[in-house]
Amino acid sequence: MTILDQPKTVYSDATAQARVISDVISMIDPRDTPLLAKFGLDSAREKFQLSLNGYKIELLEDELDPLDDAIDNAAGWDNSATTGLAVDDASKFQDGHILLVGSEKLVVKSADAAANTIEVYARGFGGTSPAAHADDTIIYIVGMARLEGDDADYGPRTDITAPYNYTSIFQKAIKVSGTMHAISQHGIQDEFMYQANKAAPHLLRLVERMAFYGERVEGSATAPRSAGGLDTFITDNTVDAGGAIVKADVDALMEEIILDGGYPDLLVMNPRVANDLRALLDNSSFIRIGQHELQFGMNAIERVVTQYGELELVIDRWCPTGTAYVLQSDKVGFYALRPFSAYELARVGDSIRGEVVGEFSLLLANDKAHGKITGITT
Repeated sequence: MTILDQPKTVYSDATAQARVISDVISMIDPRDTPLLAKFGLDSAREKFQLSLNGYKIELLEDELDPLDDAIDNAAGWDNSATTGLAVDDASKFQDGHILLVGSEKLVVKSADAAANTIEVYARGFGGTSPAAHADDTIIYIVGMARLEGDDADYGPRTDITAPYNYTSIFQKAIKVSGTMHAISQHGIQDEFMYQANKAAPHLLRLVERMAFYGERVEGSATAPRSAGGLDTFITDNTVDAGGAIVKADVDALMEEIILDGGYPDLLVMNPRVANDLRALLDNSSFIRIGQHELQFGMNAIERVVTQYGELELVIDRWCPTGTAYVLQSDKVGFYALRPFSAYELARVGDSIRGEVVGEFSLLLANDKAHGKITGITT
């Protein structure tokens, strides 16, 4: 043994030393599930009053009677005809409906749903002027004026629809050797539970991605079942950006949704698209607020104000860069048929096997209350 004059230590000493490691390991950063955080993993159950469980979930929807139609005649209507006035769908009309066509008003006397024609009492009702109207001119139902003592007339009837979705099963297997399960590691007391706890956040990211990329497929004993995403439901209101997003795209989509009776409150987009939207504030047409003297740049956008209401901005990196979604949050939710659970499987050899499994879906009610901006480039 070498005798040293005095103890000494050097930074180059290669002797192994104990590492100082936190016993708590942050496994996933970031969590990557802003939509799930916003809506909740099983919010659809309460929003849509789902009391039963199933792998196919249907929402019963109805709507009020339509209030507009259009002329269906290549020659249009002349300024004097009162019978045989061709329309797209005469079943929308009943005796007494006041119609506005251009600036002329008329009152329906009868409607022939089989022939798709209507008859009116006279042209130029209420002092308006009779006029010729071209094909495809919109006919607005703006009121009612019926004959006193007239028999009952049965107008249009809307039927209940049932938008639906299927559930998707999310699974990840776990296998830990007997040795690894027996020993303790820095920050990990139980390797099996560590892997199980790590699997759940990973699978939640796939649930989040399902909202943007999911395909609604019924499945069978030999084919997988799959839940559809937002695009499965949103088919009515669409605006094509045709380039980088601008605020006018958001305003135009909001206008269409409001005219359809919706009141959206969320704007969901990819971070790259959100950055382009943020860059619009450099335009002099926007009003700027004062900045703190110690702050460089401008505050992040959290809400987008339009003529038709405010939208909370939800930035989601899984959202396709080419599409942004405008949603009415009380009509969107995730559905959990089976929340994530971890359990052991039968042992095979000197190892512990298990899996984490959950089953989820996405539900969106009232298609007209939502919309999307497509064709976005960044």
